[in-house]
Amino acid sequence: MMKGRHQFRRRFSLQPSAHLKEEQEDGTTKNVRNEKLTESNSNSGKSSESSVRHKIVVMGAAKVGKSAIINQFLYNTFTPKYKRTVDEMYQGDFDVSGIHLILDILDTSGWYEFPAMRELYIKSADAFILVYDVHDLNTFLEIKTLRDQIHSTKEAVPIVVVGNKIDLIETEKEVETEKTRELVTMTWKNGFVEVSAKENLNISKIFKELLIQAKLKYDLSPALQRRRRQSLPPPQHLNSRSSSSTHVPSATQLQHLQQIRERSDSKRNSCILS
Repeated sequence: MMKGRHQFRRRFSLQPSAHLKEEQEDGTTKNVRNEKLTESNSNSGKSSESSVRHKIVVMGAAKVGKSAIINQFLYNTFTPKYKRTVDEMYQGDFDVSGIHLILDILDTSGWYEFPAMRELYIKSADAFILVYDVHDLNTFLEIKTLRDQIHSTKEAVPIVVVGNKIDLIETEKEVETEKTRELVTMTWKNGFVEVSAKENLNISKIFKELLIQAKLKYDLSPALQRRRRQSLPPPQHLNSRSSSSTHVPSATQLQHLQQIRERSDSKRNSCILS
């Protein structure tokens, strides 16, 4: 049975993914780089305590919904008010088939004032999510530019292209779905998903598709289902202090309340008469 560990943290960081420690036969440890997403996890079944860490960089033009997608995936939340993003690193932990899967997700600002910083992000990443607005053709053209820059540094790397804001049906789409799907999947050989961050539609498919692109057989569904259950408000119990608003009184309690109400009414009436 696969379990989801509800540990999602947000931290500021401009550093590549941290190194893991590997135990050697003599009991000592050595530092090794995190396993890349492009590498198969052939030894993952040997230890139920093994950890795998991947760094995902989310890129795209400003205001396309990069932060909203990350927040829906990790926290099931959406904030309609736009706030300019400062590059932030998020972290999600999942228990999948006995593997401790750690996803470091870097949310980039979209303004890219510092080309050297963007180049550093690309070099340190294991995979990429490229987001555009389906109602803004220019944001898709930005995706093409970003993809070219990625491939100038890394030849083979998992990429998922994401068209966001499909919930805005009253706004005309400038990026046609089928033509874009054909370009991305057939010509570019990348993953493609259309989503709504606002409605939390197809958000989990982005990360599942990323694992497919990486040829990794992690099934995130059970972990995500458990995370959603954990994100719901805790159930109210009759014997808890916080349950007073939801407590259902017994028949004896109802009778007692009625007697108190009758005595109160009697006293109030006697005061009026006097």
